[in-house]
Amino acid sequence: MSIGQLALGRDGLRVAGGSVEPLVSSEQLLAALEGECIERFRPLLPVGYDTVATAYRMAAGTITARDLSEHYTSGLSSFHDEFVPQLKSRLSWLSGEEWTLSDLDDFIAFAAGSDVDLMSHLIEAVAAREQVVAYPGDWYGFSVGSTHAENILWNEDATDRLACLCVPSVRNGHLTQEMLNFLASGSACLLNLNLFPTLAVAERSTVARQLRPLLNKSVLSISFSRGFSMTASQLGVFLLHRDHPFVRRFGEQWNWFTYFYNSLAAQTFLHLDWTNLQSVDNSRRAWVDAWLASHNLPQIDSGSYYVKSFSLRGLVPEELQPLTRNGLVRLCFKPPQT
Repeated sequence: MSIGQLALGRDGLRVAGGSVEPLVSSEQLLAALEGECIERFRPLLPVGYDTVATAYRMAAGTITARDLSEHYTSGLSSFHDEFVPQLKSRLSWLSGEEWTLSDLDDFIAFAAGSDVDLMSHLIEAVAAREQVVAYPGDWYGFSVGSTHAENILWNEDATDRLACLCVPSVRNGHLTQEMLNFLASGSACLLNLNLFPTLAVAERSTVARQLRPLLNKSVLSISFSRGFSMTASQLGVFLLHRDHPFVRRFGEQWNWFTYFYNSLAAQTFLHLDWTNLQSVDNSRRAWVDAWLASHNLPQIDSGSYYVKSFSLRGLVPEELQPLTRNGLVRLCFKPPQT
């Protein structure tokens, strides 16, 4: 039972003939999950790549005593002069060059131990003074790292406030028009590029094209632990325009964090085999499609293979409660490790 083929055009992304959150019955979902461990489908966890483990080993094998001594001097220069240009180039490639290198030329980089560290600092600092808005059903981490929970809202309208969203959203693995409207309404955007590399090539280009008008008001947070499964030794990077108000407001603190960036993770990124990563992602996408088909669930021919969400007809039975977020039943897949 196919939801339909992905339709791509200059007007945006849509799923022809269906929804990115298709309506199913509780009986249909319960039958699909019979004999399965429900808990296995609850947390959104990265699935490792053999090629990433290889890249870690290669990076670790190049470290010298001099590297350790010069981490805060020449190592910091290496971050800005070698790693950041490579990161921009790779983002442009992932976007199908919808984000050109000239688009990113005036973007500067800051780093910390992980993307969660950086995003938590930004949200905590902004929420201390004003409201921050996250899209309903998206990443819980936008709120859990802050001590100002009263100033963090879950709403589809972010007018004149910081709008936070994962790209694609962990609500349903997509970037929808409603989410784009949400981002457009905000005074600034925090875009957590987490599962973006796991989208199919054409969809990545479409998503990047849709986001391009918002780039200059956005903070791009690169999540190396999700899209690239770099979890063993993590790194967080912010990219934002040098004239962004947050650079003036937080630049001193973020420059301080950057001194302590994870050089091993940065070098690992430079050693990644991108052809292999894309091949594995294609295989995993096919694996999830086959699982949905064999379990008589709608095939959602778009979005990240990690997350597929369903609207439920009627009340949610107790067995499905652990998988329910914001009124949706969300299945988080763990395809075979390769």
